[in-house]
Amino acid sequence: MAELHPTTFLQAAAWVPDDDPERPWDEAADLAATWIQERGQIEGVTPLLVTNTFQNAVGIKSLTTIAHRGGQATPQGKDRFDRGPVIAYVPVERTLDLALDLARGYSLVVVETESFPLAEWAAGSGAINLLDGSVSSSSIPDDVREDLDHAVFFGGNNGWTGSHEKQHARRFLGDHMRAGRLEPDQAASYVMAKGVSDKGVRRLRELLEKVSR
Repeated sequence: MAELHPTTFLQAAAWVPDDDPERPWDEAADLAATWIQERGQIEGVTPLLVTNTFQNAVGIKSLTTIAHRGGQATPQGKDRFDRGPVIAYVPVERTLDLALDLARGYSLVVVETESFPLAEWAAGSGAINLLDGSVSSSSIPDDVREDLDHAVFFGGNNGWTGSHEKQHARRFLGDHMRAGRLEPDQAASYVMAKGVSDKGVRRLRELLEKVSR
C-alpha cells in the first residue's frame, strides 16, 4: 500500500495563487521566498527549493539565492536532501508530491501555476494566501467533499488502480461531475491535500475527465 503524507504533517503552509496574468513571476516568487526564509529562521533549517526542472528557477534572483544556500531538488534529480522548509515553484503533481515529502515536519510554500490549480490543496492545508493574508477555504460543497472523502478512503491509498476503486469513485463523484458541482482539477487538488500520491492524483483526474465528457 502506498505511503501517504498528509499535509497535516506540515508546521505551516502558504501559497501564491496564479490569479493575475499580469503579475510578474519574480514578484510571486519573491513573496514565497520571503515567507519560507522567515519560516526557516523559526524552524532553524535552511529552506530548500523544489522545481519541475533545474531550469525553472533561472533568472529569478530570490529562487537562485535559496537554491544556492539550501539546494534545489527536482523529481529527476539524483541528489538526496534532508527534510526542511520548502518552496515549491510552479509545481506539477509529481513535483508537489516531492515537495510535500521533503517538507514533512516543516513548512511549505507553493507558487501556483494556472496549469495545475491548487486552491483546494491550499484549503485542505490551511494555507495562507500571501497576496492578501487570508486563510484559504474550500469552494466545494460540503456533500461533494464528503463523497470525495469516501472516494479517497476507498481508493486513495492505491491511487485508484483497481477496477473496484475506479467504479467506486465514479459512483460517488459522477453525478457531481455531470451536475457541474465538481471539476476534475478541484478533485485533484483536494485529494492531494489528503495525501494521495501524484500518480493517484493524475489517475483520478483522468477518470473524472472521462465521466464528465
